[in-house]
Amino acid sequence: MKKHKGLVLALFGSVLFSCSYNECEISEFLDQKEREYEEICIQKGTEVWQYYTDSAHSVNSLSTDRFMQFFYDDTLKEKINNWYKIRGKVRNDTLRRRIVIWNDIITCAQVNFESEVINHQSYLENILADYPSDQYTDQYIENEIVKLIKLRNQKARESGYGNYAHMVLQNTGIDTLWFENLVSFIDSSTSESYKEFVRKISLTGVSPGYSDIMGYVVKTYELRDLYQGMKFDKKRQMDKILNHIGIDINTSPIQYTFSSLPPGIGGFGNAISIPDDFKAVAREELSFYYLLHEIGHGLQWTGVEIEQPVLKGYEWCMGNSACLYNEAMAEVIATFSSSYKYLEEFGYTPQKIDSITDTILELRPLFLRYQIVNALFEIELYRNPEKPAELIKQELYRKYLFVEKDFSKKSNLISLSYVSYPVYEQNYLIADIVSTQIHGYLKRVYGDDYFLNPAVGTFLKASLWKSGELRDWRQRILQATNMDLYDNSFYE
Repeated sequence: MKKHKGLVLALFGSVLFSCSYNECEISEFLDQKEREYEEICIQKGTEVWQYYTDSAHSVNSLSTDRFMQFFYDDTLKEKINNWYKIRGKVRNDTLRRRIVIWNDIITCAQVNFESEVINHQSYLENILADYPSDQYTDQYIENEIVKLIKLRNQKARESGYGNYAHMVLQNTGIDTLWFENLVSFIDSSTSESYKEFVRKISLTGVSPGYSDIMGYVVKTYELRDLYQGMKFDKKRQMDKILNHIGIDINTSPIQYTFSSLPPGIGGFGNAISIPDDFKAVAREELSFYYLLHEIGHGLQWTGVEIEQPVLKGYEWCMGNSACLYNEAMAEVIATFSSSYKYLEEFGYTPQKIDSITDTILELRPLFLRYQIVNALFEIELYRNPEKPAELIKQELYRKYLFVEKDFSKKSNLISLSYVSYPVYEQNYLIADIVSTQIHGYLKRVYGDDYFLNPAVGTFLKASLWKSGELRDWRQRILQATNMDLYDNSFYE
């Protein structure tokens, strides 16, 4: 009898040790809140899908109203704030990570779901859904977008941030100082090679202008999709590429369709319910590369196996996921389409493929610097909301691409991304770097024909998708590839 009693006490003591009262209380509270949160996320995903696939692009905001009510719960905010302060004492790694992400979500929600901000955003979304129209001039729309920028800045300052862009960077996995150092690093690492490129295209002695530089930028995008102008079964080619790395999309809960989309949007991958329901929509003219990019989003989200909703990575509330990582995972999948075997099947000779590879390497400094311009443009808009957008753009092109251009004669802000997905461009810059790093790792580990190895799909699922947002994105990359992003060979 004493032995049984001792065993009970020992088991009871182990429970107390593994789950203290506070940790159990935190876990139970978050479990309940995350069930409600996921339900709203699913509703939001459904509404967004209807918005993009309905030719009228009518906005349904029932989920937005629910989010506003959810995030203005003082009890939720107070508890998360208190737990975040003592997160270092939380022994359970998963629980601690949930607290950190909840803190990021709630911080951003105080701005993004503030009534004045969300109402003005919705107003602009409705305008852009019908753009262009005779009802609103471009100048009026741009003025209203600037108004939205100022509103976001005002609310971000009330939350303790210098401006809205800094709030976004700090709460989506990109430390502001780290990002500034990354930009500086890319700038210095590509400076000489970019100057050499400029000298090379200035053989006449005349410095290249905006149209000259943009011609080469367009070429970099064209080199991403080497299937342009070819007639082929996109579904069949997609299946082949994915099957070779051990992934059968036909057994995944992934659907995609084509539709007209609002300005600035070529395709959109929508994780309605993670990991059980992913839908993608794209313009008919979207390239095969970018169609595969959207499917890459689906493979990542349907590959998530973690149970806690806040760790699944829903995108509807800023702070819930590292968007740059999501874009990187999509780029990883899209890049498989450029593997030499597939190009040879479409008529590219080995010599032509080598020439394309050389051209991509030659244009890399230009493309990275162009991406810096895109990334910093919106960030500078929030840093200097009184400064004309055309002047900000002009200064960035001068500094990073060495060209002069008057941007005052066309609209600079009419894009749904600035309204619905603010401060997002930097994610593409970093995603390209991460994707290149991962493909380099795959080649080193699995050989030159890694894109034909089923073990690659297993690696992607196990090392990069399975755990969702359980770890910081830099930890995920470092653990998967044993490398950080500061590798000079990529930028030169």
